[in-house]
Amino acid sequence: MFLKHQSSPYWLLIALFISGCLPSSCSRTEQKAISSADSLSRAFAVGFPVDTLEVIDRVSPGIDSLSYPRSIGYAPDGVLWVTDTARHVILSLPQDQSAFIYQATIPLSYPYLAGFRGASVYVFSPAFHHIYELVDGAIQREIALQGPLPEEGGLRYAVATDSGFAVKIAANNGFASYLALIDDDGAIQNTVDLKGDEWRYAGLLRSRANDVFSLVGYLPQIDSLGASGLDSLRLVGFDSPMLPRTRQFQKGDTHEPPLLTASAARTASHWFVLNMRPGWTQIDVYSLKGTLQYILTEPNPAFNQDFFPTDIAVFEMENGRFQIAVSVLKPEPRIDRYYWQP
Repeated sequence: MFLKHQSSPYWLLIALFISGCLPSSCSRTEQKAISSADSLSRAFAVGFPVDTLEVIDRVSPGIDSLSYPRSIGYAPDGVLWVTDTARHVILSLPQDQSAFIYQATIPLSYPYLAGFRGASVYVFSPAFHHIYELVDGAIQREIALQGPLPEEGGLRYAVATDSGFAVKIAANNGFASYLALIDDDGAIQNTVDLKGDEWRYAGLLRSRANDVFSLVGYLPQIDSLGASGLDSLRLVGFDSPMLPRTRQFQKGDTHEPPLLTASAARTASHWFVLNMRPGWTQIDVYSLKGTLQYILTEPNPAFNQDFFPTDIAVFEMENGRFQIAVSVLKPEPRIDRYYWQP
């Protein structure tokens, strides 16, 4: 399913899904040729040792409590925050608990987690193009963001920075896609044009201090906002069984690109990339320069055509271990938590 323009709110759920050819839906009889760059990455990854993640828990409270876990993130205190875009609610999950704590409801907002600043939690509504600031679970501010929006459809993402916010809006049909830096009151300070089709920019935004990173679900790369626009960091060592279909799409031999990565999380020293696999969690760990360093998988990976993760969050602990959370939509809505020691 490619990103079609819709006239009803259902386009939001389609965009939230970051659609495309999922591991379970890609044909296994397609041509196997891949690009020269992907071939070099595959050769680098061949024989790479695989680490097994230590399972903490799998929190699956049931469809009535968690329906569509779309975005997650660790606050500075280690509490995991979760947005449910079907129920329009924000939840939290402390490290030492296995039950969600209800925080807030923003009706019809399809909320995305936008990040943290001090004691504040920021949530973005692509439906209203607003940022909500939460403190102690209560909405303290509703910030209307400036900037043009497509009349219908398109992709909309936002992230908090140390001084304000960044917003990415991408759409086809003549809309001028852009990434904007916005101040703390919602006013645009600077914009960068995003050239090309909307699929090229499908992916969440990340930030560190005032640095902004644009994830790319359909290509093995991460974009960063520089002085002259977006700079692309290619992930050296990225491998996927769907790379042949990526090449076919780029050649015009197929109509839909495959989803290679659902999301990624940045720490002080690594990029953790959620590499889509047909049934299990695989996380590739890269240096900040984009070179593969580790491959992580859950214990006993097995094929499951209904498996679909949506986001990843990473918290670096004082003892050098990492706590990693993955939000999963299928086969049931849940949050998987792991430990990993480099």
